[in-house]
Amino acid sequence: MTEPMSSTGPAHFPLFEGGPFDRVQATLRLAGTEQRHVRRRLIFAILATWVPLAVLAAVQGRAIGPGWRESMLLDVAMYARYLLALPLLILATPGFRQNLQAIVRHFLDAGLVEESQRESFSANITAMLRWRDSVAAAVVLMALTVASALTFGTVSVAEVPDSWRVAGTAGHRSLSLAGWWLVAFCEPLYRLAMLQLLYRLALWWRFLWKTSRLHLHLNAAHPDGAGGLAFLGMLLPAVRLPVFAIAASVAGALANLKLWTDASFTSFQYAIAAFAVALVALMTGPLVFFYGQLHDTKKRAVLACGALAGRQLRAFEEKWLAGSGPAAGDMLRAPDFSAVCDFNTTVIAIQKMNTLPFWPKQLVPLLVAALLPFLPVAAIEIPLKEILSQIWKLVK
Repeated sequence: MTEPMSSTGPAHFPLFEGGPFDRVQATLRLAGTEQRHVRRRLIFAILATWVPLAVLAAVQGRAIGPGWRESMLLDVAMYARYLLALPLLILATPGFRQNLQAIVRHFLDAGLVEESQRESFSANITAMLRWRDSVAAAVVLMALTVASALTFGTVSVAEVPDSWRVAGTAGHRSLSLAGWWLVAFCEPLYRLAMLQLLYRLALWWRFLWKTSRLHLHLNAAHPDGAGGLAFLGMLLPAVRLPVFAIAASVAGALANLKLWTDASFTSFQYAIAAFAVALVALMTGPLVFFYGQLHDTKKRAVLACGALAGRQLRAFEEKWLAGSGPAAGDMLRAPDFSAVCDFNTTVIAIQKMNTLPFWPKQLVPLLVAALLPFLPVAAIEIPLKEILSQIWKLVK
């Protein structure tokens, strides 16, 4: 159910809570934002995914087999996906919720949304929450989840016939017990969590796009150095966990590929770099929507201050530099000198204003989070000492 709106804005901004799937969690007593609810979801995720896989694999003698591919307990992707990625996605939700709430409230509390635009701002939030609660969207996400999980199961049988996920002899192969649980429950649960995250990120993109189209009250001389919008960068620390989680899942699959087929890690290095950049862009992309307003604000301020500075300096020259000028004692008591210095400080701040609501250095931790899970994969092929040496050369 969409939350009611007040005249000044939303009572809260629950983009990452609520919706059809959260109602299912509420039935299972897993929904909620308190720490105990988060712990319950973590315990449920692990007990319902990795643990049954290990038990079912052991029942059919596939927990430890003759090689990496035949051993469920040696499957790196299962650890990465169900003991690392899925729990991290669950842990990331409270951080998203708190930061998004602070960001949306600040638009109103700081007076960035002018009075004439507040109704549009509130309507934007209401529409976004309506999409969050959409049953049709939930059905589409569920259909995509089921389709992708079935495709995964088909590939497991056809393309990886000698793994722990498959039982039977040539021509009569089918999924093992653990393989069935993987396809019927584990993968759908993980993929649904991932698709739900991507869907809500898409709604966040839409919200910021709509907000960037409003006429915001920006100030080029704002002390935050970004016209008053630097607070949008508050979201960047919160997205490190999901960035790391998504990267860990992909890195686990790549580790399996390396261990199962002896594929060269270096053949994937450019794909990994592109993936990391795309992942960071997914999280930070909507902040770029404000570039237009920030650029126009800076341009107007630079021109206006340039004209005002010229008039001020001409008046200063006529009073203090023309002819013999006033006595030195008068100069020490005059406010003109401090006024010129103060205005010059304002002009310098305007010229240094950033036209994006974040700084490049804020992206470095996100890139690290996106690349770090691939370090152990690289270490399978390349000595860790050599990898660290190359990284050191890059950052020096």
